[in-house]
Amino acid sequence: PTGSGKTTTLYACLAEIQSSEDKIITIEDPVEYQLRGITQIPVNEKKGLTFSRGLRSILRHDPDKIMVGEIRDADTAQIAIQSALTGHLVFTTVHANNVVDVLGRFLNMNVDLYNFVSALNCVLAQRLVRKICKHCQRPAMASRQLLEESGLDPGVYSGHTFYEGAGCIECNGTGFHGRLAVSELLDLSDHIRELILDRRPASEIKRAAKEEGMTFLRESALEMVLRGVTTLREINKVTFVD
Repeated sequence: PTGSGKTTTLYACLAEIQSSEDKIITIEDPVEYQLRGITQIPVNEKKGLTFSRGLRSILRHDPDKIMVGEIRDADTAQIAIQSALTGHLVFTTVHANNVVDVLGRFLNMNVDLYNFVSALNCVLAQRLVRKICKHCQRPAMASRQLLEESGLDPGVYSGHTFYEGAGCIECNGTGFHGRLAVSELLDLSDHIRELILDRRPASEIKRAAKEEGMTFLRESALEMVLRGVTTLREINKVTFVD
């Protein structure tokens, strides 16, 4: 969803892989940060510069790596997939609830399934949660109702010490300071590629990913709560109990 830190993560990826030997070009709507050594093109739909047109023109400049701010239509999706198949590393975002929904979004755009699966390396889904302020962090007990709402067994977690922020001058009395990304990463193995090609249901793809060691959004968020980084109420706002 909007405000989940997708653009910041994309920029962090580009900054990590950037080198003087590679030519990196981005097309964005709008350009949010200026990155040194990277050619950034803003979308201008009034003048006819859409994501799909911009992406076509980028390919004529022989880039090594491409970042497309967002895939909104089938045309852009098709060109991005073709770019990846012809040897370019492509980063992009789509709006979806989780990594498996991303696959559904592309399939609904009627892209060529075989090309899509061949081009795709991995899918990352993320949400942002507020971090408990370190200056006023204090132990707290979770009520039975909150544990049940959070999908936790009260018999197991009723004695567990959770944490909360009391509120201080450092955090303006909110009890939180800074934010952190909660994420799930689907790394496409041969088995998962086969499931997508066979158009298997989302539940089956999730099960296969789980067996291969994938940590889902909710699990990642709960882990942060148990480590005392954030609160149950905070993760309940952005992730759902399965």
